[in-house]
Amino acid sequence: MTQKTKPTPERVEQLEKEVKELSRILEEKQRQLMNAEKMALLGNLVAGIAHELNTPLGALKSNCELFMQFIDRIKKILFSPDAPEAISQNRMLQHLFASIDQLNKVNQTASERLVEIMGSVRRYARQEAEEPVETDIHEILDCALSLAHHEFKNSVTVHKSYGELPLIPCFPNKLNQVFLNILINARQAMDKPGDIFITTTSETDGITIEIKDTGNGIKPELLDRIFAPGFTTKPNGMGIGLSIVKQFIEMHQGKIEVESEEGKGTTFRIMLPYSFTPRKS
Repeated sequence: MTQKTKPTPERVEQLEKEVKELSRILEEKQRQLMNAEKMALLGNLVAGIAHELNTPLGALKSNCELFMQFIDRIKKILFSPDAPEAISQNRMLQHLFASIDQLNKVNQTASERLVEIMGSVRRYARQEAEEPVETDIHEILDCALSLAHHEFKNSVTVHKSYGELPLIPCFPNKLNQVFLNILINARQAMDKPGDIFITTTSETDGITIEIKDTGNGIKPELLDRIFAPGFTTKPNGMGIGLSIVKQFIEMHQGKIEVESEEGKGTTFRIMLPYSFTPRKS
C-alpha cells in the first residue's frame, strides 16, 4: 500500500493563496454579472418610460407652437388699423400680450429641451447592437452631456474642444455609460461651481477623449484602486461606476488613464482604436 506524502507547509500556503485568488476572481465576476443584470433591467425600465412620455411630450410641443400661432393671429386682429382705438391703444392689453409672448418663448424652449432630453434617454436605453457600429463619438458625448444636464444645473460650465474625428466602430450605449459615469463623478467631486473641459483629438492609431474637471481631486494613495470593483469613497456608493467604465473601455480594446491632484481636479484620458475585433464570450 502506497503511503501518501503530506504536503509541505510551503505547498499548503501556496494552495491557500490560489484558493483566495480564485475566490476573489469569482466574487468579481459575480459583481460584474449582477451589475450587468441591473443595467439591463434599468435600460428596459428607462426605455419603457421614454416610450410612454414621448407621445405626450410631442403633443405639448406641438400645442405650444399652435398656441403661439393663435396668439399672433389674435394680436393682428386686435391691433390692426381697423380695430377700435380703445382696444388697439390699450396699454394693459399690450402689456398682457407682451407677457404672454415672453411666457410662450419660455414654454417653447422648455418643450424643445424636454424633447431633446427624451431623445437622449431613448438613445441611451435602446438595445445595444451585437456588433460594433460606425459612430460619431461627438454625438455620444453630447448625448451624455444632455443626460447629465440636470446634475450640472448652474454650477458647472462645460468647455468643448472637439477635433476632427472619423467615425469609429463601437458600442454606442456602452460608451455613453462611460462618459456619463465620468461626467457625474466630475460634478460630484466639486464642492463649489467649477468647470469641465472635454477635448477630443485624432492620433496615429486612434482617437483620444480627455475629460478634465476642477473638482477636489483624488488622493494619490487611492489612484491605483479607483477602477477596482466595489471600491468607492462615497458613503452610499456601490463602487461599480468606474469599474464598469474600465470594463467597457477594455471591451473596445482601448485604454483609460487618470491623473489627479488634490484640490485642483482630475483628468480622465480615454484612448480608442480606429478599429477593433470584439472578443467572443
